[in-house]
Amino acid sequence: MIGPVLEGKTVRRLGLASAVVIILAVTSCSGSQDGDDASVKPDKSEAASASPAARQSKAPAKTLRQVERDVQFAVAPSKLRMQDQRRGFCIVHGTAPTRKVLGKTEFEAILARMHKRGWPLDGRVEHSDDATYGKMSLAYLKSGEWKIAMGSAPMPTEVRDAYAPNEGAITVSISWKCNDG
Repeated sequence: MIGPVLEGKTVRRLGLASAVVIILAVTSCSGSQDGDDASVKPDKSEAASASPAARQSKAPAKTLRQVERDVQFAVAPSKLRMQDQRRGFCIVHGTAPTRKVLGKTEFEAILARMHKRGWPLDGRVEHSDDATYGKMSLAYLKSGEWKIAMGSAPMPTEVRDAYAPNEGAITVSISWKCNDG
């Protein structure tokens, strides 16, 4: 089960379902993957001051574009749409509509492809399947300063017609350490 039960409803399921609706709405209005991401890089000051041995054990620095490409590789053949990165924000959201709702096996295959691209799990994978919410999965991944929250769920009723004939969606939130200096 995903999340604790509160008044008969699973809190995290409601949160994931709400996130799916919001992310689908935001990414359907946003620009393409071709935006400029040159200024979006994790903080390198820590790596620059570390010893050579410490630097070798860290994941190589990536750009937002590279992170998005890793996710696109993993969710293929579904097409990932990411919102444009807003100046001053250290998180972007995206979605990839799927023809059918993904089950545990399909979601874990996506996670395996992410792992091959250098994205190990950051915690455990959670799966749920019930009559109210359907099949849902949630996982967190981390590589260097980058973090990804990835979930799959049925297409929310509120946007189902706009995304027909797709029945499911993969949602992605990519975050990184903000450089305040």
